[in-house]
Amino acid sequence: MKGNYVALLSLAAVLAAGATACHGAGAPAPGAARHSTLSEAVKPEVLAAALRKLGGAHYHATLRMSAGRPGAPAAAVTTTTDVWVDRAGNYRFHEENDRDGGRDVVLYGRELAVALRYGKMIRRIAEEPEPKRLLEEALGGPSAAFEIAAPRAHFDEGGLELVGGAGSIRYTISLGDGVAAPPPHAYGLRAWRTGVTVDAVTGRALVDGPTGALVALDLTVAFRSKTDSGNEQGSLEVHTSLAEVASTPPIARPAAEELVLRQRTVPEARELLHGLAEPRGAGPAKERRP
Repeated sequence: MKGNYVALLSLAAVLAAGATACHGAGAPAPGAARHSTLSEAVKPEVLAAALRKLGGAHYHATLRMSAGRPGAPAAAVTTTTDVWVDRAGNYRFHEENDRDGGRDVVLYGRELAVALRYGKMIRRIAEEPEPKRLLEEALGGPSAAFEIAAPRAHFDEGGLELVGGAGSIRYTISLGDGVAAPPPHAYGLRAWRTGVTVDAVTGRALVDGPTGALVALDLTVAFRSKTDSGNEQGSLEVHTSLAEVASTPPIARPAAEELVLRQRTVPEARELLHGLAEPRGAGPAKERRP
């Protein structure tokens, strides 16, 4: 069970961080215009830009991942993410999982403040691409699940659905009849994707046409994977929603400590050594006893 949990945490890290690196995997063919809106809307960079086009919003997501050996209890982790973006483009997000992990990040003007769960919030100058990367990581859940599902998924566009007085394109997602093409070869922690077989896909999505914003997504994927260490089976389940569209309160400057750059490394080293090792030339040599 411990091995399954470690593997699951590696999977969670790869899905969250790797979602920003493989946006085109499993996307429909160039001629399938009816499906391109959804495949674009789940991309973290598209969602981040769309939230700003909307004038700000509150994004809420829950991502549950489980994996384990066939016939054995599966290890699971659930991550909950809340992102607030205001009209000025500032953002704040809170992320936590049921394994006692999490973080808080605030972008306020030219300042970036970051705190790990139970840790102090530290403020420093915001230098790209870090603020952009952190926001895309927080918005990466839909892309992570979609990337696994897309090669076997079938998408039905069902017209418009009113959400907050605006029309959103409605999609129904199901398992397709065809056989998916083999996924591209991957390396390192992403190597497990090469042997993935999708067994089930169900879901629905709402996409705002003018901005391309992912208004809502409910997607569940069941899969099997062959790895060098043996067979694995697992599932991904993601649920997202948008609220406070164009009415998110301005992000406030957080209470945080300044990042201190330690410049006195040599004096501090001498103080810690308490004279046990005197530098050369520091004074007359002391007489040594045999």
